[in-house]
Amino acid sequence: MVNRPRPTLCIAERNANIRELLRREFGREGYGVLTAGSGAEVLMRLALPASVDVLVLDAEIADPDGGSLTPLLRRLYPDLPVILHVYAGIDAGDDGLVRVEKGGDWERLKAAVRTVLVVGNDAP
Repeated sequence: MVNRPRPTLCIAERNANIRELLRREFGREGYGVLTAGSGAEVLMRLALPASVDVLVLDAEIADPDGGSLTPLLRRLYPDLPVILHVYAGIDAGDDGLVRVEKGGDWERLKAAVRTVLVVGNDAP
């Protein structure tokens, strides 16, 4: 049996309670989880030597805000899968990012993470 390293997620959520809930949910699923409460913290987490496999980003995160953070992330980390966690009705543009609507259905978010990881691992 081969021990594969577990994927590491960065959960970037402005609401500390939701951030902690997501950390626990994904931790129970076997993921390594880093958390960030601001755009600046996201950039610090991504600069760590430990690699992040997927970023789950609250579209309304601040400092810098999600709207200016995503183009910067695309430029600095073009291969990093980013899942925008958004409220219904928020138009974040046509940037090719995966979007999952907020609303307390964590299974949709977990499914999106699994899909992004499978697609990323199958990429040439």
